[in-house]
Amino acid sequence: MKSLEKSYLYKMPSGSTVHPNRLIVRDGTIMWKHALLFEGEPQIPSEASHEQHIIKTAQRLEELNSWVSAGCEPWECLLPIVWYVPHIDFLNQGISLFFNHVTYDYEHVYQLLQPHIQSHETLELTNNKQLYFQRC
Repeated sequence: MKSLEKSYLYKMPSGSTVHPNRLIVRDGTIMWKHALLFEGEPQIPSEASHEQHIIKTAQRLEELNSWVSAGCEPWECLLPIVWYVPHIDFLNQGISLFFNHVTYDYEHVYQLLQPHIQSHETLELTNNKQLYFQRC
């Protein structure tokens, strides 16, 4: 089966190997492909710290999703657009990403999430009708 061939798995800096469709956080909604695919190509972190940043950012995004998607179907959730891109300065550590919600308008999602953003985090509306999130 094509999806189980080793060539389709991502070899992470920690030594683990993950399938692109594997959830980053158990019982979550965000898969490794959401974090690592950029223009159709996987962007595998070269540093273990970046891998850990992606995992922690995914955990936080799942928490934020619970504030927005309560009462929604599981597939009606926050969806990353661009996350880890090593050659883009503000996306090269795994702590920031652009996202939207599958169902809700980005301005509505911004209004719902803003009260839940912590002091070490940033949430912004972009001109491209996306949300930008960064944690430190």
